[in-house]
Amino acid sequence: MMAENKESNYNPDNELIFKKETDDEPVEEPKDTGDLPEWKIIIADDQEEIHTVTKLVLDEFSFEGRKLKFFNAYSGEETKQFFREHDDIAFILLDVVMETDDAGLEVVRYIREELGNNIVQIVLNTGQPGQAPEHEVITKYAINDYKSKTEFSAKKLITSLTSSLRAYSLSSSLHQANEALNEYRYHLEDLVRQRTSELEEENEERRAAEQALRQSTEIQSNILAASPIGICLIKDNVIEWANDFMCNMFGFEDESTYRRKSLRIFFPSDEEYGRVEHLITENLKHNIPIVSDALFQKKNKAIFMGNLMLSCKYPSDYQKQAIITISDITWRKQAEHDRIQKERLQGALEMSGSICHELNQPLQYISGATEILLMDLKKDDPVFEMVAKVKTQVERMGSITKKLMGITSYQTREYVGGRNIIDIDKSSN
Repeated sequence: MMAENKESNYNPDNELIFKKETDDEPVEEPKDTGDLPEWKIIIADDQEEIHTVTKLVLDEFSFEGRKLKFFNAYSGEETKQFFREHDDIAFILLDVVMETDDAGLEVVRYIREELGNNIVQIVLNTGQPGQAPEHEVITKYAINDYKSKTEFSAKKLITSLTSSLRAYSLSSSLHQANEALNEYRYHLEDLVRQRTSELEEENEERRAAEQALRQSTEIQSNILAASPIGICLIKDNVIEWANDFMCNMFGFEDESTYRRKSLRIFFPSDEEYGRVEHLITENLKHNIPIVSDALFQKKNKAIFMGNLMLSCKYPSDYQKQAIITISDITWRKQAEHDRIQKERLQGALEMSGSICHELNQPLQYISGATEILLMDLKKDDPVFEMVAKVKTQVERMGSITKKLMGITSYQTREYVGGRNIIDIDKSSN
């Protein structure tokens, strides 16, 4: 049910539908879905119009040949119920304020902590960003994106959904691969025990078991080697094994480069290594999934941003035996930086346009008035010099508004009080 006392934020000019996009970025074209299953997504919002608008925008959307299946939730409790009934939800567009001021945040906590679901892509969509400031929410909660309803255009929604489904698909594949590897490992251990027992009775069966083990190990090694993510095995506090992708990522030429060495060789400094080690230890104490962005260093000293995930057999001493995966996320950080710069430039353009619009008319009037006065005054008249100075300053102001109208990039310079302001000369074409 919709919250009865919450004031609706719906507006016919809501940017989700009506905001005009000025760029020509391509939008992914729908593909033939065939018999592929649909992506399951939840629209969690207590405003009916948000459900209607979102489904209207995404009606023809498809990704990797799969269309969308919508689930409509109007409260935090309804949203939790959907997650209890479906374990393959890929994406949720989640309002913060529903039946309570923090209903959406409670849903995030329930999904990540109680259900242990770390692959569903969660995008917070709020009409009251003051209720949950972006920095605080991203720091405290494991969400994938945070958008204000007033800034969420149709194209941004489609872009966000596309990147989220791509991330979900990769995470889901890795999760399934990990489960398959674990299942295969346990099966392999049972098989080894069985074969070992039979080896005592008959030498022929021993040779058959050894052959089966070699084949199983080769399959497992092939799976790990083909993984598009760096994977390594930690045993007794040192690196015991790493797949080819990990070696290529860090520039390891052979096993001697990394084998029997500490995890410290992955990090550019003792401080970064200590921070990650502390995070792992604290998360294990509180049974929190170990996922963290960190700075890593290649063998040639080049530093890059990566994402680390860890799974261990002994929580009290993770370095006794653990699997660590590392993926390079430099592209993601660059995309975030580019997005921020684009938003800043858009703000500068809107502000400069407004200023020029308001100033040009009075400047034109003053310029015309000073021209008339100068024509009527004699040059030896004391007022003539004063009016001439006014005209000069008006022309200077006109030059400034012209520069404002020509801004094409976002560049700043230092100002008093330690603040930065837009450098009009450098930003203007």
